[in-house]
Amino acid sequence: MTSTHKYDAIAERYSEHDYADAERYYARRAKLVAAQLAPGASILDFACGDGGLGRHLLALGFDYRGVDASGPMVRVARRSLGDRVVQGTLEYTPPEPVDATTIFRSLYLAPDRRAFLEHLHGFTRAKLIFDFDPRAHAPREVLADVRAAGWRRVEVRPFLTPQRGKLPGPLQALLHAIEPLPGARALTRVRFPLLVSASA
Repeated sequence: MTSTHKYDAIAERYSEHDYADAERYYARRAKLVAAQLAPGASILDFACGDGGLGRHLLALGFDYRGVDASGPMVRVARRSLGDRVVQGTLEYTPPEPVDATTIFRSLYLAPDRRAFLEHLHGFTRAKLIFDFDPRAHAPREVLADVRAAGWRRVEVRPFLTPQRGKLPGPLQALLHAIEPLPGARALTRVRFPLLVSASA
């Protein structure tokens, strides 16, 4: 069994399988990525899955590229994104530097987190944007690795959109409103990931 076997098996229904409301989740994630970047910036998305985030970033005018280790997942993504998506592991290096690199729900797959973050630093001109589960990985340790890998300005905020559940509109709007506020990170002690933006 390969390391991508579970993703190969669900490639055709990945977004439906992993998200209660995939399009709303991707749209929210894309909005936060876009807020960090200049219009038209080039973005390399590691572990891009079926390209759900890519479709939203492309629609916002970014030069999106994705890479995923699962062959079936790449084939699904290419139906809507064409050759903007390639198959590759976390060791992938793009043919030329990019403005921003993203990796969502997958940083834990890197066998050596600090070395992987250094690898990304080598070809990312402006921003690294990723998320992680603070209940599984100590934030202090993750952020220490980010800084040790050469990323200087590091910003952290919660991402308060549920992945596998759908909240009533007013409640979800309230959570989005409080994301930047002091104390909002307390919610990640029981649910939700932290979103990290780091400048090169």
